[in-house]
Amino acid sequence: MPDVEELFSRVMKKQIQSSRFIQVVSGIATDITEATCTVQREGSPDLTGVRLNAIDDEIEDQVTIYPKDKSHVVVGIMDGLKTEAVVLKCSEVENMRIKCGGVSFIDVLSSFITEVKNAIINTPAGAGTVSPATIQKLTAVEEDFKKIFK
Repeated sequence: MPDVEELFSRVMKKQIQSSRFIQVVSGIATDITEATCTVQREGSPDLTGVRLNAIDDEIEDQVTIYPKDKSHVVVGIMDGLKTEAVVLKCSEVENMRIKCGGVSFIDVLSSFITEVKNAIINTPAGAGTVSPATIQKLTAVEEDFKKIFK
């Protein structure tokens, strides 16, 4: 019969082998693309191909946050594999993309603003349109949203 120390040692080894450890590191985001970035770390090699989303497949429902170039990021490395790195947090955001059901938030917003700008307004005097001043304001709002969302 094995003694307690040997049994404990076997249980711990089995637990370690079956666990997925996550290493968390920090650095500076550079070379930001639609899906990845490079993370420069002080005193360690750069991490390349760091994902901005948890998975790298194109999915219908997602929120992607794009860190600002040269901003600080926190990166999770799964299973100790540098090829399995993902941005967990960033100090500054350049912009973001929201998709639900395969539909992009900014595309829906732009379509809505276009419809409002082209609206025909029924008045007692007949059909009218949106005023040029309102169209200008709507265009400015749309441009501001496009700075935030992709």
